Parts: sequence; C-alpha cells; structure tokens
Amino acid sequence: MVKLAWTSKESIAIDLIFDFLGESRFNRTLREYVEIEARLPKIDSAFAYVNSKLTELAQSGRAPYEICHFKKGDVGHFYVPFPTSLSRETIRKAIKKYRDQAAVVRRLIND
Repeated sequence: MVKLAWTSKESIAIDLIFDFLGESRFNRTLREYVEIEARLPKIDSAFAYVNSKLTELAQSGRAPYEICHFKKGDVGHFYVPFPTSLSRETIRKAIKKYRDQAAVVRRLIND
C-alpha cells in the first residue's frame, strides 16, 4: 500500500515545486495532474529552487505561517517556525509521493 499522506514539510516542498513549474497545485482535472507529473524537475533542481525560495522568505521575514503539530490523543499542540530550508530527502519524498499519486490517477483514468 502506497502512503499518500503529506507531511507539512513535504506539502511545502510540492507547493514550491509547482511554483517552479508555474502551476497551481489545486483545482485541476485528473488529466492535468498526470500531465504535470511528467514535467516534475529532477531532485537536484527542485532542491536548489525550493531552498532558494525558503531562504528568500526567511530573509524577507515573510514566513507565511507556523506549522502546528498534533496527533490523535494529544492533550495540546505546539507550533514550529516555517522552515528556512528542506533536506534533499524531504524533496525526494515529496516528488515520489506526487508520482505515486499520479500513478493512482492514471489507473483511474485508464479503467
């Protein structure tokens, strides 16, 4: 079974990768999502772009939000600052999850 849930950092990564492609991540047809998957950048290009954008945000002091962490059964929650960089592994996982989701969509379209 493919795990398709996004962590908050993976979600930030894929949002910025879509920005790199000049695309919006939401409100698309299934076919558009599959087409975008074919244009995803290589990990090194995505890593460089995502971290340059995060550095730019950090230097401007314009972090869009803080990340709230909690899980089922927690009594409270806590916030962490918006990231100023992401690891190559986080970028790789975000791209892989998107490719896995696109594969699911492709199967739906072709059935």
